[in-house]
Amino acid sequence: MRRERQWRPRRVRWYHGLFRMMDSLLSIVVLLGAAAVLVMALSPWEGDTRPAPVGQDALRIYTRQPEPAPSANQPEPAPSADQPEPAPSADQPEPVPSADQPEPAPPANQPEPVPPANQPEPIPTEPAPAEPIDKDSWELLLVNRWNPLPEGYSIQTVELRNGLRVDERCYQDLQAMMDACRAEGLSPVICSAYRTQEYQERLYRAETERWLERGYSQSDAEEEAGKSVAVPGTSEHQLGLAVDIVDMNNQRLDESQERTDVQIWLMAHSWEYGFILRYPSGKSEITGIIYEPWHYRYVGREHAERIDTLNVCLEEYLSGAF
Repeated sequence: MRRERQWRPRRVRWYHGLFRMMDSLLSIVVLLGAAAVLVMALSPWEGDTRPAPVGQDALRIYTRQPEPAPSANQPEPAPSADQPEPAPSADQPEPVPSADQPEPAPPANQPEPVPPANQPEPIPTEPAPAEPIDKDSWELLLVNRWNPLPEGYSIQTVELRNGLRVDERCYQDLQAMMDACRAEGLSPVICSAYRTQEYQERLYRAETERWLERGYSQSDAEEEAGKSVAVPGTSEHQLGLAVDIVDMNNQRLDESQERTDVQIWLMAHSWEYGFILRYPSGKSEITGIIYEPWHYRYVGREHAERIDTLNVCLEEYLSGAF
């Protein structure tokens, strides 16, 4: 009996301590839950947007609506480039048109439309004739072996920087052409321009002598000399409108001149300044002079453009043979 009395108070004290511990744990859990609720209430929603409250419309039951018909102005979506088109089935034959089904014939009772009787037929219009060429104008004066220089012909000349002279009426365009050529980094040189009658005679005699030294007769030597050096009185250089231009890097008066950069530029642009290549290739029978890819003649900007476009020589242009 004495031992039982001493044990019972000791057990009561143990239970009492356990209950106190459980009560403390419960208080801690309650405090932690309250703190968590407070943190969630005070923290902002993600994206700074709060969900909209659920209204009465959210509780409605909607019925399925039919899809809207496509608009006539709305283009159909283009197929994707990466999506291959479906291949036709190998087992499915292509439709064959029926042999018994005839093609629809036009109605027999429908008359063909008749044009109004009072409406006249349109009359074809002829193209406007080109302006006539003034063959007597100073810039188109034709001088060759069949057309000598007019008697008493005289001009006013202007001196170039190298001492040569040209007709003062073509000087500005000539200077503009030379400046433009030099602006492209090229080196054109005018080696011959206006010639007097005496100077042309000296050149012709010297060329005739060269042919005589080759064994030609006097008449034959003069004939051959006239193909490269015009007979005095028939040279365009006596007009003051013709110049011989060479490349500083190649000053030979032969067909190698056409391959120089200066001649390539001049043949492409000389017409812009009123000059033409006077004796082109393949025209010797018409001009009476051999091919000279260095001899340029002033005819004026308008005529030079037309001659270049037509790809004719001056004789053909003046005769209208194009």
